[in-house]
Amino acid sequence: MKLLVLTKQTCDLTDVLQSCGAEVDIMTIGDVVNADISMYDAYCVLGFGNVIDPRVRVQLEAACENGKHVFVEAVGSFLGIYSADGVNTIHSRLICAVPEENGIPGLALGDLLDDEANSMHQPYFTVEGFKPLLVYKERIIAHTHLNATQEEILKDCKYGLWMIGENVMMTSFHLHNFNKARFAPRAAWQKLIRYIAEWITGSAPAWMPEAILQYGTMEDISDDEVFEKCRREAIERGMGWLREFLVDEGRCGIMEGLRHNIDPEGKQSLLSCVRTDCSGEASGAFKFYAKYKGDAESREIAARIDDFIYGPMQIHGGIFDGLMRWTDSAWQVCYPDDAARAILPGLYDCLYLGDASTFPAISRALDFLVKATPKDGCGVWRLDLPGMTEEKITEISSAECGYHSAHYTAYYHAALLLAYKHCGKAEYLDTAKRGLETLMALYPETSREQSETEEMCRLVLPLAALYDATGEEKHREMLYRVVDDLETHKHPMGGFCEWDTGYKAACSRESKGECSLLTENGDPIADLLYSSNWLPIGFAYAYHVTGDARFLQLWRDIIGFCMRSQVISDDKKTNGSWCRGFDMDLKEAYGCPHDVGWAANASESGWTNSEILMGMMMPEILGFDAKNG
Repeated sequence: MKLLVLTKQTCDLTDVLQSCGAEVDIMTIGDVVNADISMYDAYCVLGFGNVIDPRVRVQLEAACENGKHVFVEAVGSFLGIYSADGVNTIHSRLICAVPEENGIPGLALGDLLDDEANSMHQPYFTVEGFKPLLVYKERIIAHTHLNATQEEILKDCKYGLWMIGENVMMTSFHLHNFNKARFAPRAAWQKLIRYIAEWITGSAPAWMPEAILQYGTMEDISDDEVFEKCRREAIERGMGWLREFLVDEGRCGIMEGLRHNIDPEGKQSLLSCVRTDCSGEASGAFKFYAKYKGDAESREIAARIDDFIYGPMQIHGGIFDGLMRWTDSAWQVCYPDDAARAILPGLYDCLYLGDASTFPAISRALDFLVKATPKDGCGVWRLDLPGMTEEKITEISSAECGYHSAHYTAYYHAALLLAYKHCGKAEYLDTAKRGLETLMALYPETSREQSETEEMCRLVLPLAALYDATGEEKHREMLYRVVDDLETHKHPMGGFCEWDTGYKAACSRESKGECSLLTENGDPIADLLYSSNWLPIGFAYAYHVTGDARFLQLWRDIIGFCMRSQVISDDKKTNGSWCRGFDMDLKEAYGCPHDVGWAANASESGWTNSEILMGMMMPEILGFDAKNG
């Protein structure tokens, strides 16, 4: 069997085809434009974009008429099919449109396949003998499978993969580098690629590419020595990843990280914005690492970042004195909880690392936020400075209620409590106590942003800090109540499944704007941007405050999960990072992809990576033994 593959360069699919036992020639269109190619038994056209050279096209269409198998990927015109220019597929999902017995072995009607940020050339019309195998539908809120009839799936769809007769197969999208582009779920795509390769060549492939990313250690981390070795390796990889995103060695902070979008060739978009919260959190990771490793250079990096966040990213003087700017572009915006996460590492520094040099700036930041906090101690969700006056700030502070959401206020409370522990300022304790008691009076019916799980995760550190500050039994009970509830969503892998009773969160079951990864309660999805990422620090601090071995075990379990879900790759821009969404059954980055930029493959330098890394190093910071306390 002789196969001609026309492609600009070898790719994942050509490697698979060469393992099928056929005699494979790989050429460019230019190589064959004046040649007779009729001697081949099958043809495969990959990665050319809109137009196949007409001199080659006529030969390929003649091969189709002669009953030879022809596979054509993502072209604007072939046979009777004429297609639109490519459009991004980030908000669409591929759905298996045929029952397994009539279509693709191993894929059931309604199974979902995500092709990340691909380019889809949608046919304007179909032709005789057209049979869709995969179709696109926009903004599908489901996890791995859409429960729908074939009629429902085909209604108002766009076409992804189809047959024309028995011997022509075409796609509207680029699948040639399915592995490099991290199509997910991986097992489903492998079934599809095997089917296509066998259809083209007549033989099943003997080889499939190894995943471009690996996830974490497979070692037995129940052994203390292995746990410590793997923890050390994960910290080293993670700190290496952070260094890749520093701006001017930290003098201008750190980039936000990686966007979810991965193009068909496997290139992932950067989130190049510099955020104050991410920068402050990264400073904390470098401070912790300096202590953990005895590394003076990391302490210097942290100092440079601190100069940045307490320099140009903090307002000096005037009615907004102390306010922390949100980003290098959102210059006149402040999210109080984001500002708190920027300064929390400075408070760990004051309390546990012996350097209080940033505390005057931290105190000014908190003083401004207290001044703009309503009477119940819960902050506002956001402050926009244009048009803001002293009178409006007074109006905010005179309001009876703030925003009743741990997502928007709880880490602000944690910062107040740690600042109180350092300096004893009663106003900090009073504000945080009122705020957390307000939230817990409403709990679990707080105003959720992503999920109920997120609210629980965000409350662990603040409630531990509250109990530490007051020693009151009712505050201890609040901490244990939240952790008891949270443990009902613990997965055997050690992470925590997203859950949202009644789907009440603002982003729950949304497909536009910012979106939760959760589609159905019970999905095995861990969110490492909004939920599970807060727990390494939270559980460590709860153990530090209570001395309860239960929290030490929870810390070990969540660290074990983080060690198993960390990205390991040859690419410095991904190696050592954590993705936002991790399917704990599939054991890969995967989840509803519709978020505007922070979907499953996104990786945030501050919220995710630095928070996890600080949590991993907490035993050395708080002075407890990671094995037995």
